[in-house]
Amino acid sequence: MVQIIDTHFWNPHLKIKKKIEYKFTTLGEDYKFRTPVLTSEIVKEIIIDLKKQREQYLHTSDIPTILDTIGTVTKRWLDPMYNGRQLAQKVLPLITGFSPEMIETWGFGRFLSILKKENFPIFNKLNHENFQDFSAHGDGWVKAYGSHEITHSNPNPTLIGHICAGNIVGIGAIEIIIDKLIDAATWVKPPSEEPIFTAMYAKSIEEIDPRLAYTIAVLPYESKNTELNEFLFSQSDLIRATGSELARQNLMTLSKKHNTPVAGHWHKLSFITIAREYLNKRVREIAELVSLDVSAWDQQGCFSPHEIFIEKGGEVSPKEFAKILAEEMAVTAKILPKGTKSGKMQVLNGFHQYFKRKQMGEPIEIYQSPHKNWLVIFDGVSKDFEPSPLFRVIRVRPVEDILDVVEIVRPLGKFLQTTGVAIPNNRLLSFANEIGEVGVTNIRAISSMTLQKAWEPWDGRFPLQELFEHDNIRWVSINTRNIDEEIKLLIEQKRMLNNQ
Repeated sequence: MVQIIDTHFWNPHLKIKKKIEYKFTTLGEDYKFRTPVLTSEIVKEIIIDLKKQREQYLHTSDIPTILDTIGTVTKRWLDPMYNGRQLAQKVLPLITGFSPEMIETWGFGRFLSILKKENFPIFNKLNHENFQDFSAHGDGWVKAYGSHEITHSNPNPTLIGHICAGNIVGIGAIEIIIDKLIDAATWVKPPSEEPIFTAMYAKSIEEIDPRLAYTIAVLPYESKNTELNEFLFSQSDLIRATGSELARQNLMTLSKKHNTPVAGHWHKLSFITIAREYLNKRVREIAELVSLDVSAWDQQGCFSPHEIFIEKGGEVSPKEFAKILAEEMAVTAKILPKGTKSGKMQVLNGFHQYFKRKQMGEPIEIYQSPHKNWLVIFDGVSKDFEPSPLFRVIRVRPVEDILDVVEIVRPLGKFLQTTGVAIPNNRLLSFANEIGEVGVTNIRAISSMTLQKAWEPWDGRFPLQELFEHDNIRWVSINTRNIDEEIKLLIEQKRMLNNQ
């Protein structure tokens, strides 16, 4: 029997069911998606109800109550026996092309753990004047860059919209939760590449607290639907969006027309930096952790590394590190195998690009998977940053000093996001000051590049604060205060994956 899975969610007590037509999309032999054909008339009724539910429920509920609900919902999703998770495990690999192991281990096992209620610290707005140097925050450090200039302020937003990109599973769930911490109703446009998880997560909230769930609407519609875009922008206090540069241009046009601010998170580039102190007897552990950053989500996130910079002067040379990394990529490929959207052509193109250069005598070494599932290149001569074709294609480059990386990435400026690091504490802050100045916003211990901590800023802005204020301050974070202890913990977690 074919199972029907909804891509939408809103208050089911609304009397609009008879007004809606549905499209059905077949997925394999066992599933069909049901997607409503949304019109402005229908969406108007949903939005009116969202605002009504917000007034009746969110204003009378305190944050601890909401966090308790979130905690219960997340606990369910982290339980392998939860029926929602079991369904998602079967369906998400078919939709996204990620392997079942990636969805299970990295999606539910790691990424969704962010949604535990203890991971949502409630803090007041940070005073940037107190963070002119890296200062303690969460279990790491943050520093404020830029001048304080408020361009948007609304301390009491009624309705917030979210337009989600589809490269990573689970973003919509995080957006839903954050809105509730500031008493805002939520609508979410899920990505066409992965249209079901946000609706499933909202449904799981309904199982625990229906009134909280009915302050949420998941509205699947096509981006080119100008009428709906216009209406939703006109009704919202703010839109948070993730997507491509083209999406940014289109949404900013709507933002100006309706005077609705957009908190946008667009295309970014990330990389890894490893200091010579870690190129010793611990080098295999370091390579093991790096292989996770390259492999997670098949390198599809803004926080996925494109290049790895290795400082010379360690016991192991950068070229030797590339070889060891290749060996660890093979091991990690067994734990987190690639899915059906393997990017085989991108891997092949990367191979041929560097094979030609090697044949011409350049100091290039190529280490490849027998099945073309990953590719490690050692490049001893290139000077400029080169974006990867992704799908687990990574380039290793030597540098004389880790601070040389600053000048290599400087031209990328606002397109920079995350650097994964293995840099000792006594050198980390000086590196962070310099790399933060040129545009990097998140500095994370290797293997945690794709694992946001709840207290960290996103692209230089704290996610809770940017929902009600844009102040032109760019925050840079380091996700640990003790890099050695963090790496020790992360290697223990990696070994647990190996055992599983």
